Amino acid sequence: MKDSGIVEEVPGYYGPVKMEESIIQRIWAEQDLFTDSLQTECGKEIFVNYEGNWNQSEEGPDFKNARLIVDGKEVEGDLEIHFKPKDWKRHGHHSDSRYENVILQICLFPENSGKTEPFHTEKGRELPCLLLLPHLFHGVEEYAEAYTLARLSSRDGKAEKEMNCLIRLSADEREELARIRWLNKLSFARTRLAAQGWEMACHQWFLEILGYRRNKSPMARLAQRFSIEQWKSGVIEPDMAYQSERGWKLRACRPANHPLLRLQQYAELWRISPDWPERLAAFADNNLELIQDTNPEKNKPTMLSRIWREQILGDVFAQGKANTLWIDACWPLLCEFKNLDSFSLWNQWPAGDCPSKFKDWARRLRWTDGSGKKPFSNGQVQCILESLQRRMIKNSENLS
Repeated sequence: MKDSGIVEEVPGYYGPVKMEESIIQRIWAEQDLFTDSLQTECGKEIFVNYEGNWNQSEEGPDFKNARLIVDGKEVEGDLEIHFKPKDWKRHGHHSDSRYENVILQICLFPENSGKTEPFHTEKGRELPCLLLLPHLFHGVEEYAEAYTLARLSSRDGKAEKEMNCLIRLSADEREELARIRWLNKLSFARTRLAAQGWEMACHQWFLEILGYRRNKSPMARLAQRFSIEQWKSGVIEPDMAYQSERGWKLRACRPANHPLLRLQQYAELWRISPDWPERLAAFADNNLELIQDTNPEKNKPTMLSRIWREQILGDVFAQGKANTLWIDACWPLLCEFKNLDSFSLWNQWPAGDCPSKFKDWARRLRWTDGSGKKPFSNGQVQCILESLQRRMIKNSENLS
């Protein structure tokens, strides 16, 4: 049986992150990265014809029968995934005949020295190495979080048992778990703003969220392919944008989350509100008095969420998706852009898209009630996600 539970502590934007090697494998399996400029450490250009069959059960290379074009020549063989190049020798692959057919080692990070020494197969063939980090859409934290959500949304019944761990959490502990995720969101926003600027960060993150988990990567590629000006001027037809991307994952996709529908909504947003990034940038200034008001009877999150949906989004999106766009991208971006500290508003904001079991858990844990005085909030969702993510990493470490 293949050991897929390797966990290592890797550097993230805001500190060390515990990450499973299977996450790197998933990134490659789903081609969740920029693939138009791949180059090995020894300078060979790589084009992926077929990423290979993901080997999740047998001993041996992680991907089999991949087809690559290396410096213009088609090559077929196996691929091996590691955190760092030195893992090839550390795991004994250099003396294992099962790895003789490997044509490429794919690693997330370079060596600490920054220099990658050449590695060889058992018969002495030199093995090229491709580093993924420069080609990733997102930070490693975002990939780890997406992987956790993928496992939570599966039919694995183990997640239900994790609810028992939430019972022991005090109100302060629940808030602290949510705050950790808020700080992570701010870190993502800070990095995106530094790399892309305000409008482009809004554009790309917005499209990624509209892709939901399954189609996040194709949406990210569309954000790079078609400029803001093209969307703003209306020259982008949703059908044309949809047809330009071949990486859609449509199996078991709910009609409401179909990427073509989401692209139609995005085009409608630009038609109705061609200056929506500017309106978002002005949101905090225009509503500063309400944001700073400490009177709980005013129910700030409900009032501000209505302004967000109606005045900026033009009622293009349903309430759940509008809240998700705000929670996951727009408010963290705005707080970083305007240097605001508003965890409280984010914590109290109405919950966005999330597994239905989370709302049921909150009710059973008596975090919410039917009176409306204790509504189901984003902070509760974030607390559950952070708790489950920690438990899953801990369980993986115990198995490895």
